[in-house]
Amino acid sequence: MMNLVAFLALGATTVQAFVTPNIQRSFITVREASSRPAIDWVKQEPLDSLLPKDDVRAIISELLSDKALIDDSEGLVSRNWDSLEAKLRNETRSVQEFLGTDTTDRILDAVSSLNSYDPQAVQAFLSSDAITNLFSRVLYDGIFEFFQKIDVFGQIVNGLPIIGPIRKQIVQETKKQLDRSLGPLVQNFLATYTKIAVKQASEYVLSPSNAKAFGGANVKLASSILERPVNSLLPSSDMSKELQTSLFEYLRTVEPKDFDEYIEFAYDYAGDKALDRLVDVNRVVDASPTLEKTLDRLWTRGVEAQENSSA
Repeated sequence: MMNLVAFLALGATTVQAFVTPNIQRSFITVREASSRPAIDWVKQEPLDSLLPKDDVRAIISELLSDKALIDDSEGLVSRNWDSLEAKLRNETRSVQEFLGTDTTDRILDAVSSLNSYDPQAVQAFLSSDAITNLFSRVLYDGIFEFFQKIDVFGQIVNGLPIIGPIRKQIVQETKKQLDRSLGPLVQNFLATYTKIAVKQASEYVLSPSNAKAFGGANVKLASSILERPVNSLLPSSDMSKELQTSLFEYLRTVEPKDFDEYIEFAYDYAGDKALDRLVDVNRVVDASPTLEKTLDRLWTRGVEAQENSSA
């Protein structure tokens, strides 16, 4: 009996000797876990060290090759979007009400200062087929409206000593002939003049003397958007579904090598640069004790979860 007790005591002592320090170490690790060492390491490592370029290619290839993952992701996105969309469609408050008066005023002040435009972009936009056709249509309709309003032939015929019904018939026939003869002439004229009109429009938009006017136009456009209810800014449900379907069809058909050019560009610029090059991480954390506590808490929970999973 004594031997059994001694054996149990020895066993208990042995367990305590080995387990207690481990528990204490685990407790100390969790209690004193700080995110600072991890932050200091991450911020000094270049991107290519944290995430090598070849690993990015491999990750993209692996994800795109998992068709079941894409199918499941599409279902997840669809369910979440449907839920969010249902909430937003019931939202009748304006964007301005969400932002508040002060923020809205600051946005509009900023928009009013955006009164200079890239000349090449303006020229490309105004010389596009849609805009040149618009110019042609407006000018064409304006010219014909002008001739109809002044009614030159009607006034001439009305001044002639012709009986009423005959006079009316002459006026009508004259207008028809005018449309037939003038139409092709106007169209030929506009084929060359529209280019001139586009150039003049570009110069007008880019002129410094008109900057204030276009700044006001920008504010009016932004105000009209901010004053609208949130639900009026949403695309239709059919369009949302179309966009989702197009996105996931693209993911199903795109080849991993299609991303090579973008990866090369990103790593050529940032591959040898560390996070500290972009932002003073320690300065940001030092400026917000609450942020530091939050990072430490998250880090502690992660360490604790790791310790519990390996126990």
